Amino acid sequence: MQGGIEIAELSPIVIPVFVSHLGCPHRCIFCDQRQFSEPVLPEDIPDLVRAFIAGCKRSHDRKRLVAFYGGSFTGIDSLLLKRYLAKARELVEQGIVHGVKASTRPDMVTYELLSMCKKAGFVEMEIGAQSMDDTVLHACRRGHGSADTVRAARIIKDAGMRLGIQIMPGLPGEDRKSFRHTVEEVASLHPDVVRIYPTVIIKGTALEQLYRLGDYRPLDLEEALDRCLFGYIRFSQEGCRVLRMGIPQPENVSIVAGPSHPSFGFLVKARAYRIMAEVLMERYGTDVRFEVHPLDIPELLGYKRENIRDLCFSYSFDHCLPRGYIRVKGESDKGCLQPRDIIEYIL
Repeated sequence: MQGGIEIAELSPIVIPVFVSHLGCPHRCIFCDQRQFSEPVLPEDIPDLVRAFIAGCKRSHDRKRLVAFYGGSFTGIDSLLLKRYLAKARELVEQGIVHGVKASTRPDMVTYELLSMCKKAGFVEMEIGAQSMDDTVLHACRRGHGSADTVRAARIIKDAGMRLGIQIMPGLPGEDRKSFRHTVEEVASLHPDVVRIYPTVIIKGTALEQLYRLGDYRPLDLEEALDRCLFGYIRFSQEGCRVLRMGIPQPENVSIVAGPSHPSFGFLVKARAYRIMAEVLMERYGTDVRFEVHPLDIPELLGYKRENIRDLCFSYSFDHCLPRGYIRVKGESDKGCLQPRDIIEYIL
């Protein structure tokens, strides 16, 4: 339901309000939120929101949400936090937006704080778990443990809010086993949404120093794609929507090294189609014709058409096929795959 009206085909309007680094008690080794943007002041929020909505198509027909990103929202100084909440509540009560969401640290989620957020119109809270391996969290100087994520997830659900969780493949101390553990633990919390941000090295961070000293090596692009694809499939199996894969690409952030790519999420999905195509070609031979939903053709062909160039298949489309499926034309059910069928080929 969007504003009381069922509009399944329209995506919501999410208005980002950046409170970069506010509320963060620790400087994690991978992070420097100050490079992203200056925090938006509470009094500037109404004009920002109105201007953003004015630039969106069919804004009155779509669900509209204010989203506080960056920093740790519930960790903001109490007086300043109340100012942010007051502005958010005004926007909801005036009908300018339908709800509010924010991101924060797992150890800064309490029943009292979420009650305040709920009264201001909050409908969703994302927590930056980053990993569910306590050894990895300690190496990153996160200042919290995996138990904090479990507790925070329960509190958010008890508050009647949607739960979002962020993870970061490739953190110091993480290997494949550790990452699979993180994915399974997060999946067991049944979040509504997940973001997967492969670790990159940002200039000026402690992680850059480790990298320069040779004490940390980031994931290469291929390994990052494999880990993210594994997470994408597992979370999808649990009914969780993966909102984003890959770090955003702001112009003012200097990335020194790591698996950064402007089309990272597309690469992950294209890799799924490549693996499915390879499995089916091994089964039925190389002279096959694939069918996919028409909207999935770009992922089937691959980034810069590398899938079709390397595998040399022919293809057509079928509107009746569900999104995400690939089928060998003329074959039975065994000639049809979806991403969950290939998880054993990853990691």
